[in-house]
Amino acid sequence: MTVTSSSGGSQALDVAVGSSSDDAEDPIGLKVRLESDLDIVDADVNQTIGLRFTGISVPAGATIVNAYVQFRSKDITTGPVSLTIQGQASDNPGTFTTAIGNISSRPRTGAAVGWVPPAWPTVGVAGPDQRTPDLSSVIQEIVSRPGWSSGNALVLIVTGTGTRTAKSFDNGSPPVLHLEYTI
Repeated sequence: MTVTSSSGGSQALDVAVGSSSDDAEDPIGLKVRLESDLDIVDADVNQTIGLRFTGISVPAGATIVNAYVQFRSKDITTGPVSLTIQGQASDNPGTFTTAIGNISSRPRTGAAVGWVPPAWPTVGVAGPDQRTPDLSSVIQEIVSRPGWSSGNALVLIVTGTGTRTAKSFDNGSPPVLHLEYTI
């Protein structure tokens, strides 16, 4: 699903993960899990999370003024968490496969954003506590690549320690990327 709007010279875009293979868990040394909830980032083993958003209609040369991912809590998770969010350094990355290391081995942006989400004490919530900080620097690096074109896909990669469990495409409530940009 893609929703766009404009206001005062800026454009807004909301894009949900659109398929089962576009939000996935990459546990160290094991096959990538495509059909699962999203244990961000510790499950049975530490893992890398991949989120792929398709049809990003941001033109080359746009300035990203705000960006975040909105998750919906699947389980109660309250322990300490420290996450890092980067993008895949690619003009139009492909979807995830079950190959070992398919997410964790992808090249990453130099831009990175830290996130220490508060406790998620309630199931089914998609509010400010389940929203990443501003990811403008990460998204800007991707859309500023020489090969970027409006309509391309982009990938966000999450690493760190601790656990927050979010719903995924397979749980019927995929993560949503919110972008605001100017031309």
